[in-house]
Amino acid sequence: MSEIPLNKFEKQDLILRLLKEGKTYREICHIAHVSPRDIKPIAKEYERKKRLETNIRKEKKNQTKKPSISSQAFILFKEGKQIDEAKVLLDIPFKFTVRYWRQYLKSIRMFEAFEFYEENSYDMPTLLSIANFIKRNNVDGKDIVNVLRAANDVINLNQTTLNLNGEIEKLHRTRNNYSLNQNTNYQPLLPLGLPKYYYE
Repeated sequence: MSEIPLNKFEKQDLILRLLKEGKTYREICHIAHVSPRDIKPIAKEYERKKRLETNIRKEKKNQTKKPSISSQAFILFKEGKQIDEAKVLLDIPFKFTVRYWRQYLKSIRMFEAFEFYEENSYDMPTLLSIANFIKRNNVDGKDIVNVLRAANDVINLNQTTLNLNGEIEKLHRTRNNYSLNQNTNYQPLLPLGLPKYYYE
């Protein structure tokens, strides 16, 4: 039984498949019953498409999205780099590095701690001493709040005491001046608001 001859399109598909398999022109001529002249245009088109696909793959590889500066900064901070190190590595102004640092801290819920440190950096030794005292003595945070309120009350009481002592001293001076003037038979006008015993 003789083989049914392939039409033009079937021959093209066969030649293309054999080219993809890496067959030589001689092998393709023998298998597909074609001349090298029939293979050449198909091989040329096949090579062109192959080059095009390779270039597209290369472009896609080269076009792999590079992380933004802020993302690169986040990666550096996550690796434990300090603000000044990130500034140098990314070659960006310091103010931007600080901005990215703040955003990073917000993302890991540490921004409030950073703000607290910025506002209280000079008082940190004292605050750390208080923290160590709390840990050593297993003191509850609410108790510390009460202690601080009491301390504030003591400060206010001390100020009130100072103010009252000042007023008492002023009254003593006024009384002494009055007594001195009485001995010299000089009756000055008394200041308003003096206690009753000054008039006796």
